[in-house]
Amino acid sequence: MEKKGLIPEVWCARCDKRMEKGLLPRYEYEVGHLLQNVEAFVCPKCGKAFFTEEQAKEMKNRTAEEKEQSFGFERTVTISGKSLVVGVPSELAEHLHIKQGQKVRIFPIAKEGFMVKVGR
Repeated sequence: MEKKGLIPEVWCARCDKRMEKGLLPRYEYEVGHLLQNVEAFVCPKCGKAFFTEEQAKEMKNRTAEEKEQSFGFERTVTISGKSLVVGVPSELAEHLHIKQGQKVRIFPIAKEGFMVKVGR
């Protein structure tokens, strides 16, 4: 276990070089949740990153906080007739002022997803 103030020696399994403690500008600990400035040990030769148990716990905690603060929902895609259907959670409908029977427009955004624009 890593003691506060002491930097453990970590060696790269690929290059057999001593890894240096540093900050990764961005790291995705969990898919869809990008963290900024993540502590890691990085190989100066190949760039491979390694995380201690403490660093992994920190990323887990930061990801949990980010999830709580992000306004998003996960839904399962279902089918109705020949169409795929995604339900809009009531909290999101309220936030966007969407009412039953109201028209919305759906726009593709590259291959990552789509945007729903509410008609007024």
